[in-house]
Parts: sequence; C-alpha cells; structure tokens
Amino acid sequence: MQSEHASGQSTRGVLRIDNTLKITIIMAGYGEGGLEKHVVELANGLMRHKKEGVQVCVIADPMYGVRFAQDITFMPFVFSGSRRNPIALFQLWRTIRQTRPNLVHAHGNKAASMIGSLLPLLKVHSVATLHSRKKNVRMFRAFERVIAVSKVSTLNLEHPGIRIVYNGIAPSDDHSQASDGAWHNAPRGKRVIAVGRLVPVKGFDILIEAWSKIDAYLLILGEGFERPRLESLIADRGLTDRVRLAGHQHDVLPYVRSADLMVISSRYEGCPYVLIEALQQNLPVASTRVGVMPELLPAQALYDVEDPSALASTIQYALTDLDAFKTTFEAAFTHASTQLTLDNMLERTLSIYKELF
Repeated sequence: MQSEHASGQSTRGVLRIDNTLKITIIMAGYGEGGLEKHVVELANGLMRHKKEGVQVCVIADPMYGVRFAQDITFMPFVFSGSRRNPIALFQLWRTIRQTRPNLVHAHGNKAASMIGSLLPLLKVHSVATLHSRKKNVRMFRAFERVIAVSKVSTLNLEHPGIRIVYNGIAPSDDHSQASDGAWHNAPRGKRVIAVGRLVPVKGFDILIEAWSKIDAYLLILGEGFERPRLESLIADRGLTDRVRLAGHQHDVLPYVRSADLMVISSRYEGCPYVLIEALQQNLPVASTRVGVMPELLPAQALYDVEDPSALASTIQYALTDLDAFKTTFEAAFTHASTQLTLDNMLERTLSIYKELF
C-alpha cells in the first residue's frame, strides 16, 4: 500500500494489520477551550468503534490524562518548550513510535508544526485539524488531510486534502435551568448570556462597553486573567446592577436554558461549542461575523468586530421582538439538532481516516 503526502513525501510501509486502525492523537495545548474539549470528546467517541478495529492513543500534557476513557492509551508529554527544540522533537518522535500507529492526527498549530517535521521519519498516514483561522498555516501542508472546523479557517491555506467537519456535541437529557437568583431576578425577555475565557480574544470589553445602551441583564460565564480589568470596566460604566461575571461553570446548559439570548463578542473564533449548545437548545445567538458564525447564523444576527454600536443595535433588535428574531433561526436550529452532533462529527472524521487506506 502506498499513498502520498500533500508535500509529495511517500508513506510506503504504512500497513493496517488485521484491519486495525491505530490512531495516535497529539494535542500540544494547555488550555480549557474548544480545542481541548474537541480532542477529549473525539478520542473518547472513537473508542465506540473498538469492535471495528479502532485503537486510540493520545499524547498530551499529563494534566489531561484523567479525561480520557480507560481503554485509551494515554502517553503524557510536556509540550511547554519550543516547537523547534531538537531534543523535544526527538523525544516526541520516540513517544509516537512507542504507540506504533498507522495514522497520526495532530490538533492545532504547535502540534501540526512538530508532527509535520517528523512525518518523513514516522512513515505513517497523517491528518491535522485546523481549529481556527490563522495567518501562518504552512505547517499543515505536510499532512495528507486537513480537517477544518469552519470554511473561513481555511482561507489562508491552499491544500488539496481539506475537509470541513463542524464540531458536534451529544444532546443532553438533563433539562435543569439556572434559578432566577442567578439572573438577579431579571424578568424573562431580558436575560442575555455570554460564555468564554476572560481573555482579550473573547471581546468582553467591547460587550461591556456596548451594554451601556442595552436595557437587559448580562451574565458572563468564564474565568481568566482579564477579570480585574473587566470588573473595573463594569464599575466605571455603572453597570454592576446589570452585568455580572459569574466565573467558570462546569455545566453551562442550565444557564443557556434559562437565557433569552446568547451573545458571542469574539474577535476571532473557530466553531465554538457554546454556539452549538445554544442552537441545540433553540436559543438565538447574536455574534460577531467571525469563524463559523456566517455559515450557521442568519445575517441579521451578525455584526462587525470591534464595533460596540453595531453590537448594541443587534442585541436591541433581537430583544425588541424575541419571537420574531427567533423565527429567523429555524434553519439554524434544525441544522444544529441534526448535523452538529457528536455522532456526526465522529462519523465524518472516521470517513476521512478511511480515505487514506
């Protein structure tokens, strides 16, 4: 069996013995965002196909080991150093060789950069996932297939093997809702939720600036180093009675179910899980025109980045007649419930793996 990398490098010698698909997934991150959630759910979900000969190994920072299913082989690896460090690259090559894969799947730019440089030595089939739009994506050219979580993520990448696979989540059978107390007893019709790490890319500073013009209650779920700055912005603009930083919540669905609108104010995104969670709960979303949002949301729900006036106008428009605004989401709600599912994400990813054999 023989195939060619996009770069023209041969993968002679790659064999599937006894129809076993041995996948080694590499994640070089340290965060608590969508990339990490994606890798955990992908790896655990792939193990449902164990009876079909699928074996999964994950190489990631030791902190993530407890999140993977027991039948997944977890290989701890510290990725804190430079992606070009020859000692780290040698150690990573040796760790991958120990897993004896016939396919490697790298997630994110750092993992793709390190694995891409090792592919000529590994002689295995290769897939990399691009989780958001990046300026520098040349490290993805070495891989046979590139999975992107949105069409816009691929705009800076020319590659013959690009495949779009939206993130997906498993529907929840828990129908609990956050209490009115979590919303400071704000009335229905005026409850707006935002979810994300308190970091600049999420644009919560712009959201707070816009809130001076909005007669509604905003609950921001998340934690991060920008908390002191955001707290100061809320106080300086006299919004302490209408804007609350509620901290990190392990389960955001009760808050989603008790909200009237979600707002995504990010400066850039890929395919955020909070968007899918909202749409699967039939919660309309107002968002910056970034990432997957123009592909999934109606035009009237989108506004430009760094434009607090447009943000305020979009939210005011939505809250003025929520029923009418929600009607424009019928296609988005249907698409989320039928296509943006964990099962669909797993099947699409498996089909891409199987293209290589």
